[in-house]
Amino acid sequence: MTGRTFDQTCGGRSAARLSQEVLPFNDSLTHSICPELQINETDFNALQHLAFGKALAPSDLAAKLGITSAASTALIDRLSARGQVVRKPNPTDRCSVLIHAGPETVELVVAAVRPLFMDSNERLNNTAPEEQQAVMAFREDVLQSIHAGIDSLPPNTPAKRGARS
Repeated sequence: MTGRTFDQTCGGRSAARLSQEVLPFNDSLTHSICPELQINETDFNALQHLAFGKALAPSDLAAKLGITSAASTALIDRLSARGQVVRKPNPTDRCSVLIHAGPETVELVVAAVRPLFMDSNERLNNTAPEEQQAVMAFREDVLQSIHAGIDSLPPNTPAKRGARS
């Protein structure tokens, strides 16, 4: 280690640095939203995976959350009892089920995070179409890079456990 800061290494306040600064805020977001929604952080993380991703098998949800299948079963039972998720037969495997976020749950999660992005989305909507395309392309590249980095991690590392849906 050279003792240089990220900004010095990247040549100043770079787009990479600004993107990196966003990452720690997911934990802050979770800490502040969970009491409002009256759920714990693991439940909220599960709902985020299901609301913003696709339906998951219980074992896949457990892997994304870094919990055991027994803990996943308890979590799914808890969310199901509150009507936040539903179990449906897996259309490709009649012996298994997929866990889906209910429509009201999707709206609840989206409503909880929407205020955080409204201002920046409004500013983006007020820029020229070519600027919007450049920003969107950059955001997509960052997201793909993060996914590629997560996918390259060995199984069961902390970052891999919370991998994308």
